[in-house]
Amino acid sequence: MRSGNEPENIEILAGEMVLSETMKQQLAQICDYARIEGVDLEGIKRELTEKGVLPCNNKNDSKKALEEIYRHVACSF
Repeated sequence: MRSGNEPENIEILAGEMVLSETMKQQLAQICDYARIEGVDLEGIKRELTEKGVLPCNNKNDSKKALEEIYRHVACSF
């Protein structure tokens, strides 16, 4: 169970992106799956920040970042 000061999984990444409602839902699904599988989203955020993928300034960049996040989560096993 999460502690009171631990952010929701989606908040870890959503704050760095410009998201449409559909993209928010996609990110939420990816984050839920990552949580179930024990994937380190903070590590993914750190890596994408180092690569310059995050933060995003527009929806196009956010779409590319969302694809990267999905790839990282899907390839984590």
